[in-house]
Amino acid sequence: MEGDKWIPLVNIKDEEKIWAGTKVKVYNVGLNVMERKDDYYVYLVSYIFGNGDYLQLTNLSQGEAGNIVYVIKKDTPNHYALGKTLKYMIGLENTFVLFE
Repeated sequence: MEGDKWIPLVNIKDEEKIWAGTKVKVYNVGLNVMERKDDYYVYLVSYIFGNGDYLQLTNLSQGEAGNIVYVIKKDTPNHYALGKTLKYMIGLENTFVLFE
């Protein structure tokens, strides 16, 4: 993941399509915020089984993996959410996006 191109969420357009498979990195939210500058969690945007209206953000980070922290409303009838929805739910500060 070192060579990946993480984009600050603030630079994402409101109408950007956020598909399942997108990763989101949020800094200063882990258990070691006071001790480390590189304290962050990484989330994966994915579909919710049996729910066609929302996408979920599942934590991929060690010790928190599998926890669902956020859900974002899809831009129905499409199968993606919009950048403005992600911004509203997570906030812009210390948040980065990786499109894969």
